[in-house]
Amino acid sequence: MSRPRTILIACVVGALVVLGPASMSAASRVPIGPNQHFIGFVNGKHTGPVIYTVCPGPLSPGRLGPPEGGQSVYVARVHHGGSDTGSAASSVYAYVPGGPPAITQLSSFNTRGPIPTSAQVSCQGPGTVYFTTCPIPQPCGAGAKTDDVAVTFEDIAV
Repeated sequence: MSRPRTILIACVVGALVVLGPASMSAASRVPIGPNQHFIGFVNGKHTGPVIYTVCPGPLSPGRLGPPEGGQSVYVARVHHGGSDTGSAASSVYAYVPGGPPAITQLSSFNTRGPIPTSAQVSCQGPGTVYFTTCPIPQPCGAGAKTDDVAVTFEDIAV
């Protein structure tokens, strides 16, 4: 093989190694649109996720506190099953009930959004994160279907 051809091949391979992860990441961030199937993830899990809370002091039933920082939600597109964005969606909301609730708007698949630490959620025990095309837990648009992800709230301040 000639030296110029070897150099060209080395440059192409080098570019793929350097750009590969970036281009795959960009390719996986597909905008959310109408009539797409999806599933929701909390802290990287669809099944059995934990949301860590910071609730110093004694715990009592119904007590609320803030989620620990650095936690996230995202949605992944699936070809069949799961939930559906319905006829009019351009985003999905991850809704964690509370007072105030934690709401994160997601406009593309596979892009993490933060669980807001300004929210007040259950300090401990079972709960649900609703992934829906409305900022409240109900579907918006014909054919829309929410994805209800069962979570466990776990207090790290005890």
